[in-house]
Amino acid sequence: MRVTMLVATTAVLGLSAGALGDVLYSNSFENTDALGGKYYDTGDANVAHDLVNNAGEAWVDVDGMDAGYIPFDPPGVGLTDGDYVGVTNYTGSVGAFYDGDQGYQMSDTDGVMSLSSADFAGATSVSLALFIADTGYEDTDYVQVFFGGVELLSIGGTDDGGAALEAAAGSWFEVTGAVAGGALEIYFASNSGSEALFIDAIVIEGIPAPGALALLAVAGFAGRRRRR
Repeated sequence: MRVTMLVATTAVLGLSAGALGDVLYSNSFENTDALGGKYYDTGDANVAHDLVNNAGEAWVDVDGMDAGYIPFDPPGVGLTDGDYVGVTNYTGSVGAFYDGDQGYQMSDTDGVMSLSSADFAGATSVSLALFIADTGYEDTDYVQVFFGGVELLSIGGTDDGGAALEAAAGSWFEVTGAVAGGALEIYFASNSGSEALFIDAIVIEGIPAPGALALLAVAGFAGRRRRR
């Protein structure tokens, strides 16, 4: 049984705790405009491609996060047949979301669905909450989380991967890691509507880019001048 979760801390010499704790990105998927019906992928299920939002359907792309699709070998129907993916307020599987009233769902992907952030060169830590629906899974199903290409979590996708996913299912858990810059990537592979992954409370912390720091410095200087 393979279940890997990295929980680590780090320190960078010469930087204060406050600098390390700056929030570079956070998302709990609370935008009610992102809610909608089943999502129908209009792309080719036979090739890897970017997913786009469709009118009237749940958003798969949200501020700062981009969704994609990778087909199985051989390819299946993917998300072209209409599936419950993207931003949701449905609590039937999770009871309640980890933070707020909404979260992000991947289910019945018939391939691999991904959700990736922008690249944060100054990132030093990441945390997010996951919920694996409590049901049966095949050994080929899996959940993976990477940051900057470094694996933070991998469950499933092995000879006893179904049992590993079932053992981790049924409750929210946090994935946290010390990182050294990069992008957050989340992957889920499944082939059944009852097999689902829910994502919530993404927080990336670190050191703002030099340009952002310069703007903060200018703003602080301007503020001091106005107070004279």
